[in-house]
This record gives sequence, structure tokens and C-alpha cells, in this order.
Amino acid sequence: MTTLPYDWLTQNRIDTEYKQYVVLAYLQSVGRRFADSQLHPDLPEVKRHYEATLHFRRGKGTLMAAFPKRVAGISGPPPRIDYESELPADALLDEVDEIVDFALPRFSATLTEGKQRWDDLAATLTLEPIGLMPLRPDEGYLFLHYATSTDLSIYQYRLTLYDDQAPGGRMVHWQLRERTQRTIGTTFERLKLDLIRRYNLPNPATFRLECQRRVPEQETLLPIAQQLLNSVVC
Repeated sequence: MTTLPYDWLTQNRIDTEYKQYVVLAYLQSVGRRFADSQLHPDLPEVKRHYEATLHFRRGKGTLMAAFPKRVAGISGPPPRIDYESELPADALLDEVDEIVDFALPRFSATLTEGKQRWDDLAATLTLEPIGLMPLRPDEGYLFLHYATSTDLSIYQYRLTLYDDQAPGGRMVHWQLRERTQRTIGTTFERLKLDLIRRYNLPNPATFRLECQRRVPEQETLLPIAQQLLNSVVC
């Protein structure tokens, strides 16, 4: 299993054992990708599943509390009136509660693992500007290179709309310009000037992102770079 539908809780039959299997299969596949340093889009998806399931539990509690109650008796001391809900017991709701109780801590644990892996990787990255920064650095270039390799990926980026679900708070549109090799005599400043000559972006903000070890670009480096860019540009 690679994805989990957002309506997984109510989709198909509501059976505790079956739903537990669905959740475990999904989280096991996510765990394997986390182990391979593939964090996106699984990390934000697990976060949404956790928040949606938590919201369901809280919403259900609010709904139950809104139903009328009747006096069940008096207990004490001190004297206290006890109430019970007029909503009849429902085996299906009990089963849903059991599924939610099973899923929530596992979503939370996987989310914590993913965040820790994200933070550990982000701590090994170095993001630095190249040359002078323009007044509006919403568009420019990112040189992505590895400390132990001459491989270099050049991306053009453009920050777009605000999105509280996006790493750093704003969406970033990436366009791969080229993959090349960086020689000893090739400086990042020279590469920047070459890009200015070849593309219609006369005064681009330009950054280099140095990585200590190879991790997947699309699934990990670019999402973390998006967060780092947001922190220095916004």
C-alpha cells in the first residue's frame, strides 16, 4: 500500500480488524520510504491523516455531548445528580472508537519519526546566497550540489501563493534548468552570470544548497529547500 484514502475510516466496511490492517499496511510502507530518506509527500499526508482523525474524535465528542440527557439518579455524598445520554448505545460507533484509538497513536508516532528525520537532514544542509540579493528575491536559482561530488543540479524557483500546508508557508514552483559537473575553476558566481546571459531573468536571487550526503531530490531535498528558502526570503 502506498497511499491511504482520506475517507479510509468510513470507506468500505467498518470492521476493526480490517481497518487496523489497512492502517498498519499504509504506515509500514511510509516507514520504508522514511528509511530511504523519502519524506515527501508522505510526511504531510501522515500529518493530515493524524489531524483529520483527531478532529473526528473531538467532533464526535462534541456531538455526543450535544444530545439530551436524562436524570439517572443521585449519588454522593456530597449529593450529585447523575445524568446519562438519551442516545442509545451503538455497536458501530463503539467499533469506530476502537479503530480511532488504534490509529491515532500510530499516526502520531510515524509523524514524529518523519519530523525528526526532516530536522536531522535539514541540519546537515547549508543554504547560502550567491552575490548580491535583489529587492524582490521571490524568483531566482538554486544550485544544488553535494560536498563529496562534482554533480550539480540547477533549479529555477518561483515563490507563489501562501499555503499553511506547504513547507515554510509558501508554495515554490521548481523548474530544472540543467544537470552539470562543477570543476575546480568553475565558481558559483560564474555560473550565475552564465545563467543571466542565457535566460530571461536579469537580476535573479541565487542560492547554493550544499548537501553532505545524497538523498532523493524530489522527495526530500527540494521540499526542505522550499522551507529553507521561505525562511530567508519571506
